[in-house]
Amino acid sequence: MSDFPVRNCPVCKNHNNQFLFKQEFANYSDGGLMDEYDVVICSSCGAGYASGIPSQFEFDRYYETMSKYEHGYRSGEVSDVDKARFSQVVDLVERYLKKDDRIVDIGCATGALLAEFQKRGFNNIKGYDPSKECSEAALRLYGIKVAISSISSLSEVSESADLVIMTGVLEHLADVDQSILIIKKLLAKKGMIYFEVPDATRYDEWFSAPFQFFSMEHVNFFSPLSLSNLLYRHGYEVVFSQRVTRYLSSNSVEPAIAGLYRYECDHRELTKDDESKYRLEKYITKSYLLDQKIKSIISVLVENQVPLVIWGAGTHTLRLMRTSELSKANIVGILDSNSRYHDKKLMGFPITSPNNYNNSEVTILISSQVAENEIKQYIIEKLRWKNNIICFYEGASLDSL
Repeated sequence: MSDFPVRNCPVCKNHNNQFLFKQEFANYSDGGLMDEYDVVICSSCGAGYASGIPSQFEFDRYYETMSKYEHGYRSGEVSDVDKARFSQVVDLVERYLKKDDRIVDIGCATGALLAEFQKRGFNNIKGYDPSKECSEAALRLYGIKVAISSISSLSEVSESADLVIMTGVLEHLADVDQSILIIKKLLAKKGMIYFEVPDATRYDEWFSAPFQFFSMEHVNFFSPLSLSNLLYRHGYEVVFSQRVTRYLSSNSVEPAIAGLYRYECDHRELTKDDESKYRLEKYITKSYLLDQKIKSIISVLVENQVPLVIWGAGTHTLRLMRTSELSKANIVGILDSNSRYHDKKLMGFPITSPNNYNNSEVTILISSQVAENEIKQYIIEKLRWKNNIICFYEGASLDSL
């Protein structure tokens, strides 16, 4: 049972909910966030969310110290897939903007989305991100100033922005209401907010790793209706809201909701979301089925006790280390390109940089679905390692073990 309190619904604030699934994680020797939460459905409005989570203060601390969005192994550069995604965002909103409009991106990481606006002639731009490394990368790569700040710290800022952007942020927030109130203070009269969040009603259609959409960082599971309900309750009208499909990598797709909203003050009655529960239950069922296949691979690794290095220290590994026998394998180390993980331990196993590791005798287990192809290519083509590589998601043969 989580040590954190039961959470009210982030959409309608009701305190009654229905339990669907318990997500569990191992944790780092320091700098972690939580080891479990409950996936629940609001009994009143039907929205999906995580209950039993830390406060917004703890989330802010986590993103300040454990951010994974600096893309350090690419010197801050985003992938071609990310560039295409950011271009699609600008395609959606630029028709509603004038070239001199003030654009503010909250949670902007290294500023690549703002750089796309800049490329199209929007120069009145600014970003906010809690990571110092992201801020430095944005200035170095694009000449864009990114202030180091969490959303909570923006309460004293007066921006008068014509457009506030939050892509891939709202699903991360423990205190959704407070963040939306802070954003409202940043908006000019008739200013707009653009949100883009994962679409929980299509998790089962665009399936990736088991339970991966219930990550340690994602604690709000929006449908198009529940997102609109949230904004209606805060007095916003929908300029547009649509389902979109975003590639996260060459082999991973995230269903998403893209919505543009304008503050109008008139509050509307909320409509019950009857879709989220059904679709989340379908996703959970499919996750269990694939999880069993992954655990069968892990059983072979445990049985054979081959020396094993795990590549990846994120949510995927945290869940498997807690819910499977992976920790019983002959693990000799964990590798990750994110410097935030270095010098930490996960269940007693040290996490180090691939640049400081070279042992051709061990088998490498890639513990990531999103970056599986990219990591494998990096090992073979950049590092030129000859190690045996196990991939959970390309159906790698275990005959060599």
